[in-house]
Amino acid sequence: MARPKKKIAKKAASAKKGAASAAAAKKKAAAAKKKAAAARKKAAAVAKRKAAAAKRKIAAAKKKEKAAKKKAAAQVAAEAKKAMKNKIAGIQADLKVAANELKMAKKRENTLIKMASNKDAAVAKFVDKWTKQQLAKLDKGLKPKKRRAKRKKKAG
Repeated sequence: MARPKKKIAKKAASAKKGAASAAAAKKKAAAAKKKAAAARKKAAAVAKRKAAAAKRKIAAAKKKEKAAKKKAAAQVAAEAKKAMKNKIAGIQADLKVAANELKMAKKRENTLIKMASNKDAAVAKFVDKWTKQQLAKLDKGLKPKKRRAKRKKKAG
């Protein structure tokens, strides 16, 4: 068995021990303070990281929303463009029909003008010919008629 140690009262040692324990307590307190500061620093860093992550998340959401709005606007613009193209195509078709009608009307008008001038020429030609005929008849009527000598029949 181990022998129990003798208790010897050493006053100087106990005073040193008290001072040492106070220093140890101070050291402990300083260490605890340091540890608490490190913990606070760590917690602050974690909070900072969380805040940055939240910021990134918000930025990503905003970006996504902006992209969705842009896509919707592009779709609306594309539909409007398509509608405008269809409208233009319809107007072009109407314009083409109108151009063809105008072309036909011009042809018809030119033909009618030509016919009218031909008619006038034909009428003038006919009138000249008829006038000549009438004048010839008149002249013929005014000339003395040639009488043929009647032959007498031989008695026979």
